Amino acid sequence: MSSTISTEDSPKDSPNPLGPASQPGPVASPAAAGERGAPTGSAVPFPGPTVASISAAALAAAEPDAWAGQHTAVPWYGLDDAWAGDRWLGSIMLGPDTVAEYGTLGHGDHPARRPDDISPRRFCGVVTMARLHRRPGGGSTILEPTTLSTLAAVAGLGLLSDDWPWAVDKALRGDWLHQQTELAYEVAESLDEPPWRAVQLPVDGKSTRFRYRESEYGWVLAAELRECWLGAYGRGVTAYGLGFAQVTLGAWDAYEALPR
Repeated sequence: MSSTISTEDSPKDSPNPLGPASQPGPVASPAAAGERGAPTGSAVPFPGPTVASISAAALAAAEPDAWAGQHTAVPWYGLDDAWAGDRWLGSIMLGPDTVAEYGTLGHGDHPARRPDDISPRRFCGVVTMARLHRRPGGGSTILEPTTLSTLAAVAGLGLLSDDWPWAVDKALRGDWLHQQTELAYEVAESLDEPPWRAVQLPVDGKSTRFRYRESEYGWVLAAELRECWLGAYGRGVTAYGLGFAQVTLGAWDAYEALPR
C-alpha cells in the first residue's frame, strides 16, 4: 500500500522515560541484558486476534532453524506490502524462559559487510518489543517496565550498530562506541523535545503517531501500540513513504535467515 507522512507538534504527555535497553545483536543472554535494566523477564501474552508469532509456534518447533521469535506471543511487525525489496530475520533478545522479548526484522541490504566496504547500505530494521511490567531480575534486582523510551533506545542502538568506525584507530573504537551508546540512551529519554518530532505513518492501514528523529547515521521511529512497542531505524530509505503491518503466518516465508 502507498503510505504518506505528516508532521505535527509533539504533545507534552510523553510516557515516563526509563533506563536504556541493551543493544540489539545476535541472541543475547539474560545476564547481558540485565546490565542496563533491559527486559529480561517473560513476554506477556496480549489480548486480540491470533497473530503470526502465536500461530507459528508449531511451525518453529518443527523447524530447528526457525526464528526464535516465532515462539512468543508478541505480534511481530515488518514493512507492509509496498516494500518490494529483500526481507531478512534480524537480531532477537530472549528472556530467561527463552521467550522472545524484542527483535528486529530487516528490510533491504543485508548487514554483512567488509571493513573496507565504503558503499552505503540501503536498509530498514523494524523493532517489535513486548510491553513488560516491573518484574524481578534475579537476586535483589528489579527490572523497570519497558516504555516507549526503552524502544527508542533499542532502535537507536540498532542504527548505531551499522556504523562501526573502521576508520577510527582500533584503540579508540571502544571509546567511540561507549560515547555513542550513552548518547542514544540520553536522547531517547526526551521524546517530546528536539531532535524528536511527531509524524503519522500507517500501521495495519491505520494512521499511527510515531516519534521521529534524524542523525548523521540515519533515522529512528518509535510508536506505542496496544499490543507492543513498535520502532524502526534505517538509512538510504526515506521514512516518509513507509507503512507497517503485522506479519501473518504465511508472510514469514518472505523473511530469509542470514548466513551464520
